[in-house]
Amino acid sequence: MKNLNSAVWNLAFIIPLVPTCFVTYLFFGFLLTVSPFDFFSYVFDDTGPFQAAPTVIGCLGFLIICFGTLGQHFEMKQKVPDPDKYPVPFIGLSNMWKNLASEFYNLGMWVLMFSIALFPIFFPILVVTVIMAILLIPYLALVDAGYYVVMAAAKALDERQYRHNTKHLVCPECGRASDRPFYEVCGSGILGLRPSEEGIFTVEMESASFPCFGSKGKRKDLAQTCPLCSSILETKEGKPFVISVAGAPSSGKTSFVHSVIGRVVSTSGNGKADSASLYHAWEGPELARYRAGTCDPTPVSFQMPNVVKLESGRLATCRLLYMFDVGGEFFTGRIEADIQPQYAYTDALAFVLDPTCDRPEDAALNAYRVLVERYRQFNRMDASVTIGIPLAVVVTHADIPGPLSGLSGKGLRDRMADEGYFNLVN
Repeated sequence: MKNLNSAVWNLAFIIPLVPTCFVTYLFFGFLLTVSPFDFFSYVFDDTGPFQAAPTVIGCLGFLIICFGTLGQHFEMKQKVPDPDKYPVPFIGLSNMWKNLASEFYNLGMWVLMFSIALFPIFFPILVVTVIMAILLIPYLALVDAGYYVVMAAAKALDERQYRHNTKHLVCPECGRASDRPFYEVCGSGILGLRPSEEGIFTVEMESASFPCFGSKGKRKDLAQTCPLCSSILETKEGKPFVISVAGAPSSGKTSFVHSVIGRVVSTSGNGKADSASLYHAWEGPELARYRAGTCDPTPVSFQMPNVVKLESGRLATCRLLYMFDVGGEFFTGRIEADIQPQYAYTDALAFVLDPTCDRPEDAALNAYRVLVERYRQFNRMDASVTIGIPLAVVVTHADIPGPLSGLSGKGLRDRMADEGYFNLVN
């Protein structure tokens, strides 16, 4: 951004000079029609040289003073002011014109003093300086327009890529969703680093530049934190898929979660994912304990989700599978509804039922009704509005002989309807 600001600054001494020459030529042509300069019109048939000569003197003198050693005597700094904040912003018309006009003002004052003694030389330079200061406005306005058009296009493209490759941030620690994380750059946190006035492709800090554009770039490798709980994130703009597991107490929800994530990790590389790994350090020991035959009940209060990172060279970002294991007491109707933040953004629901428990039909249906009620309550949905996320019914203890053993798909659904689960599967 410093280089861009410097280029715009330096070109401000050159690009407006082209129309300035034309306007200056017309100005001196008009001056030859005003007394006492109209004397030249009466004496000479061709007044062109009297227009061209001061125009050339003015423009060349302006350039010589600006870019020569004389500029130091006229207090012209010849460089864009140093930035006073980081990331370095695009200076734009308002600030840059003020500083450039100040440069030209200093030059004009000095030239005005000298023009008294050397009028034929310094008066044309003064005219060019004044016209240049005026023409800075359209020049910088065009630069501003070009920058903001490119910035808007880059911002729209970045937003499109982010929605496709990431969608939003789900914090693995607090379980709440945000649009984008904080990105740590040079000890400062920037919320939702993206193309802006502070940079289209990179933002420039005091000691280094950092990428701010596109899911395919290196922005996702920057250190990130959750804007809601300040937890350090290792999601790298991964795209989350959130599954909330529901069911009556002791229906096998935790066992189902461990079974799924264990299978995902152990079979990675066989499908689209090149590798799969557990996000939290505590997930590995818990999975090992489950495989060893130990599975503790899930507490009623909110717990961190189990998260699996799925990496693939074919994807711009990784995929993150979130499985929220909700304590069964939550579905008895005796627990407050606002302790499960994932219901605001869950992508799918897995409802677990145990056909071997006492009165399984009633237990499952009651838990299902509480689930639907709590989901609507959390999302402020009217009862007439259909919940638009998919629901999978998972039957546990399938290894124990019973009416639902050995069935899946449509066969399981039909048998559940016959066995008293009609309201659950229809």
